[in-house]
Amino acid sequence: MRRIAPAAALACVLGLPSAVHAQRVNDNAVASAEDAFGGGVGQERIGLYSQSEVRGFSPITAGNIRLEGLYIDRPANFTDRMTESHAVRVGLAAQNYLFPAPTGVVDYRLRTSGSERVVSVMTSYADTGHSRLEIDGQFPISPTLSLAAGVGAFYDEFASGADGPAISHGFVLRWTPNPQTLVAPFLGQVHNWDRETAPLYVGAPGIVPPAVKRLRLVTPRWADNSNTNTNYGVLGRTALGSGFELAAGLFRSTTDTHANYVHLLTNVQADGSARRRIGRDPGPMQASTSGEFRVSRPFVHGDLAQAVHLSLRARQRDSRYGGGVNLDYGPVHISDIVTTPEPEFALGPRTRDEVRQWTAGLAYDLRWRGRGSLMLGLQRTDYRRTVLRPGTPETVSEDPAWLYNAAASWTMTQRLALYGSVTRGLEESGVAPDSAANRAQALPAIITDQWDAGVRVVLTPNLRLVAGGFEVKKPYFAPDAANVFRELGAVRHRGVEVSLTGAPIEGLTLVAGAVLMQPRVTGDPVREGRIGPRPVGQAARTLTLSGAWQTPMPGLQLTFGANHHGARIADQLNRSRVPAATITDLGIRYRFDIGETPALLRVTMTNVTNEFDWRVVSSGTFDVNAPRTTTAALTVDF
Repeated sequence: MRRIAPAAALACVLGLPSAVHAQRVNDNAVASAEDAFGGGVGQERIGLYSQSEVRGFSPITAGNIRLEGLYIDRPANFTDRMTESHAVRVGLAAQNYLFPAPTGVVDYRLRTSGSERVVSVMTSYADTGHSRLEIDGQFPISPTLSLAAGVGAFYDEFASGADGPAISHGFVLRWTPNPQTLVAPFLGQVHNWDRETAPLYVGAPGIVPPAVKRLRLVTPRWADNSNTNTNYGVLGRTALGSGFELAAGLFRSTTDTHANYVHLLTNVQADGSARRRIGRDPGPMQASTSGEFRVSRPFVHGDLAQAVHLSLRARQRDSRYGGGVNLDYGPVHISDIVTTPEPEFALGPRTRDEVRQWTAGLAYDLRWRGRGSLMLGLQRTDYRRTVLRPGTPETVSEDPAWLYNAAASWTMTQRLALYGSVTRGLEESGVAPDSAANRAQALPAIITDQWDAGVRVVLTPNLRLVAGGFEVKKPYFAPDAANVFRELGAVRHRGVEVSLTGAPIEGLTLVAGAVLMQPRVTGDPVREGRIGPRPVGQAARTLTLSGAWQTPMPGLQLTFGANHHGARIADQLNRSRVPAATITDLGIRYRFDIGETPALLRVTMTNVTNEFDWRVVSSGTFDVNAPRTTTAALTVDF
């Protein structure tokens, strides 16, 4: 009789991972990571940077979002029903993008649909009460037409104790009449309602609030927010003939808030005493139509590939904000719960804010196989902003500017490559935070500058190191003496970033990274002592480690992660700081089959040590982090 090893016998009983086509059971951020600078697949997120913070700045606020490599102005968040992954591109990886912007590029990928019908069902539950059900499918319609579509239902439980339901839905239709042509219309939408308002804690001068009990809501139950985020559009590419290629996209992104409350616990003292303010807005709205039209002409001669690119980008963003009212609830303790009924809020008219921007760009791209690359770009942008505040005359500002980028890499050996780049951009600087007197007000566009340089080393066939230095310069925004969030100086983030990814030994996959940064603020306000030399919320060091170990049991992986940040300055005068913190995660992934159906079981415990860590929202303003949470998720591909 043939002898079967115990592990193999167990795999026969439970079901080995099969070769049957799978859609979501193979989602694995660690396995798919090209570097440690940030990315995500499905619900998994890893890396030094995120969609909201790269090199200490926000690429979302700056408008540095790409969809399949094309420019998009996106006020509304994407849903996973529409996109399947994203990657943060900095340094050498950013050189693959035309007209890269300072800070970093976050590139999203639409959901794909293959030649086989697959329906994926994912359900999860966390011990905090968070639960979700997601159904995503890919459906071939004809040899040239396929559809990816999905729906999701969620009940979210946040660290503050706020909770609320949400639903999402979306689709991506792909038409490929020939190998050179793709047309992909898409839509994604998320509806949030009855979502309780999380409080923000504003410390007294020089005070970091004492730790609060998480998952315990102190906001009144009537202060529920609701909003709808929508993204739709079409993108495509094709060959035009005579060697020319076309890539284009037209997008619409809207966020419509139906009810919006703000809960502030201000002047928080070390003993937890504070003053409560609750505000309501008439419903801020942002809507943007944007797109890019790009024509390229490649020239290939042996190992030398060159291309000339002509790009036209445009956006039209309309915003409505303001008109809110804050009510003073007097002195309280930060643990006190509001039980009074909802008062009448006398809401006022909103501010109308309109942005129109056109950008034309010309780029030259050179790729020398096995030797290096060169990218040169020049853009002319015309930025126009019109603001009409209630009771004041309409104001118009125009900011035309020349922008540029240059990047080069040199492959010295098969294992060693050098890279460097300089970039100037014009970026949105976002809106004032909820704790500011001018909360939700759109801030002006700013000129930004960046350089970076570094090295990529292939240590082994399965292990790669990327290390480089960078410097980003931007105007510095912070609250002034009247709590108005505005430009007060200049900020410079200079540092070193390191990424190590791959498999140092068989069965172990690692994604490790570090950022050592020297953030500084300069200008008259610093010299006059009105603000400190360290920018708010920035840490001098950030470390990350994610990994997976394949156990001897087929299909079973042990996963782990750790994220560390150094002390963060908590107010603009540098009088207080949030101490360093390390958040660790542990989990298992078990890939198996139910009959011939691929399945994945994931059990994760995040923040294993239940570390309490204040998140610095803005100067003197804080939000709580999530407590220890255990989540079980089952994904099945039918």
